[in-house]
Amino acid sequence: MLTLIKKIFAKKKITQEVVPAVENRNPNFVTDPSKVIHLLSAIEADTAFCTIELKNSDEIYTSHIIEVQAAKQQILLDALVPNSGNELLRQCKELKLTTHLNNIHLSIAITNITPAESLGEQYFKAPLPERIYYPQRRTSPRISISAYNLTFQGTSNRTNFTVGGIVCDISRGGIGLIISSSNSRLMRGDLLKNCTLTLPNEINIHFELLIRSSKPYSNSRTKLLIGGHFDQLKSPKEQNQLEQFFALVERSQIRQKKDY
Repeated sequence: MLTLIKKIFAKKKITQEVVPAVENRNPNFVTDPSKVIHLLSAIEADTAFCTIELKNSDEIYTSHIIEVQAAKQQILLDALVPNSGNELLRQCKELKLTTHLNNIHLSIAITNITPAESLGEQYFKAPLPERIYYPQRRTSPRISISAYNLTFQGTSNRTNFTVGGIVCDISRGGIGLIISSSNSRLMRGDLLKNCTLTLPNEINIHFELLIRSSKPYSNSRTKLLIGGHFDQLKSPKEQNQLEQFFALVERSQIRQKKDY
């Protein structure tokens, strides 16, 4: 049935870029319309069946997004399995869809659902949801910059030891570091003060770094992989310089992906 309905509704590729926008204050939800469409299309392309829950039933059903119709601001859903759920869905007109995308749990409340039929095949249609629960996403992705060989130095507020290392990745909100573990003794929650990150052209960025993760680097006994968030950048000028550098490496990564 799914194959037949897919033939009836020719797919349209969504070519628009996802425009960055300010998300709902709860970062676990995607609310920007273009990003909602992007995620729905990714679920559609995955072809895996989704779990369906109905308010008027304790049974678990399965279905699939047949097509995301961005122009019409609606989605088409395959009939539920087992079939007993379809009559219940006609009555309650809403459902909760859950699945996994990029190994992350995702759920969507879909409302105002109406039944439809084409060439004897039943399906459902509904307006695009206003939001999607999609947690554990980075609002600013980390980009590998090991090739730049940028150096870092900071002092632990807990041990007063000065630590140094190489920056392995960067985001707009923080950095990843590879440091020697011999005298660092860094732990999650530690604050590194008087930090200096040296960018190309000998540009120094000064800040404090809040450690969010600390683990052995590549099974090494002598090195640690540290992840931290920027705190208290010294000046707006340095913040702007850091943003310019991040934009530079971000564009470089995009070009590499296109070339590949």
